[in-house]
Amino acid sequence: MSGNRIQKIVIRAIEKQSITMDDVQDLRNAIGEEGFINRAEAEALIRMELMVETAVAPWADLFIETLTAHLVWDCRPTGYVRHEDAAWLAACCARPPLGGGHHIGALMVALVREAEQVDGSLIAMALAENRAMPVAGTSAAEHVAA
Repeated sequence: MSGNRIQKIVIRAIEKQSITMDDVQDLRNAIGEEGFINRAEAEALIRMELMVETAVAPWADLFIETLTAHLVWDCRPTGYVRHEDAAWLAACCARPPLGGGHHIGALMVALVREAEQVDGSLIAMALAENRAMPVAGTSAAEHVAA
């Protein structure tokens, strides 16, 4: 897989401010069947998630599956999300979203569900992120009041 190719796709999506089916397919091709990405590529995908507001539905699956595989199965020890990895993820996601970031909460939940053991800070991030997301059919003000 070519990290450079992933970076080009990320830059293209950020520049046009949308993630299309072509972008998702290009990312799937760049990642390959193995699904392995490195830390820089993971950061690029998170940056893309945070910076692009408009995305086709399959982007969510690709984003969540790829980052979950990276953090739970590619990083060592396998099956665990260590404190260092949770801290890295928190730092990446702490960057203010520029219109995107809609799938960060779902990523956190997927990590907690998939891993045998996670750092407590990841559970706290998952809870906080999902509390911040409005419930479908309610306004943001109604959600905050709840």
